[in-house]
Amino acid sequence: MAHHTAVAAPRLKRTPLSGRARALRAVVLGAAMALLLQGCSTVKLAYNQAPQLMAWQINRYLGLSDAQSERVRDELDDLHQWHRDTMLPQHAQVLQKVQRQLADDVTAQQACSTYADIRTQLDQVVSQAEPKMLWLASQLTDSQIRQLERKQADSNADWRKEWLDPTPEKLREHRFKELLSRAEGFYGRLDEPQKAALRAFIAQSSFDPQRTYNERLRRQKDLVHVLQTVARDRQNTAQTKTLVREYLARFDQSPDPAYRSYAQTLVTEGCAGFAQVHNATTPAQRVKAVASAKSYEQDFMTLAAQ
Repeated sequence: MAHHTAVAAPRLKRTPLSGRARALRAVVLGAAMALLLQGCSTVKLAYNQAPQLMAWQINRYLGLSDAQSERVRDELDDLHQWHRDTMLPQHAQVLQKVQRQLADDVTAQQACSTYADIRTQLDQVVSQAEPKMLWLASQLTDSQIRQLERKQADSNADWRKEWLDPTPEKLREHRFKELLSRAEGFYGRLDEPQKAALRAFIAQSSFDPQRTYNERLRRQKDLVHVLQTVARDRQNTAQTKTLVREYLARFDQSPDPAYRSYAQTLVTEGCAGFAQVHNATTPAQRVKAVASAKSYEQDFMTLAAQ
């Protein structure tokens, strides 16, 4: 429910993050996110392929050496197995809670409670992945950091084209179509009352693409600076640990108080927007939503047992 895609929960969508940050977060959050990126029929396949897909993404941004690639694959395999054993049952528990809620009307507070549960679980993944991130950060060469900057510039051009170039009217329509597609994947076909609720959420949203883009640039520059600092003293493991931890904290909570307030507003609006759309659904659509959540839960438990 974060950022402008909040109302589309529980299917998680990519958020407009920085290029290298996206690759770094793939190490940290990819195993959890991969569960929810596809429809129920492909969850198992997507999850089982997550380490390979993440390794490819990291290599695309950094141009890893053969030795680095092998170590990254091993680290991702370890993280994936830990996630399978530890986090999948917890994800299933959240979905059990979601199923109980979706049968009736949902309050914004209930939606935010579910969001908080998800954030807590992702924080566990961050903690587990941190040592692996420290190792990778300490191994990057100047050339690899420059490649990262080029990839950031490329991804920024794509981001601007999608979110900054369109007129406000086209942007609202783009958001509507994106959220509608994901909502219908969960509830089934939406009718005019639900579409009206979705459009009302978008019309009232505080989402500001320029503001979000500025934070994106801050995160990118922050990451490059951290990696360059690490590269100047690779053997200083204590410094590397501090730098990476502080970067992750700034990634999660911007040092800009105004942006932190803006980000929290988006979360709050997202919770209210999800409740607004859900409460406009029919009994049949709610049955479909409960069944969708149940299918995810069953897939998670099947994967956890493998």
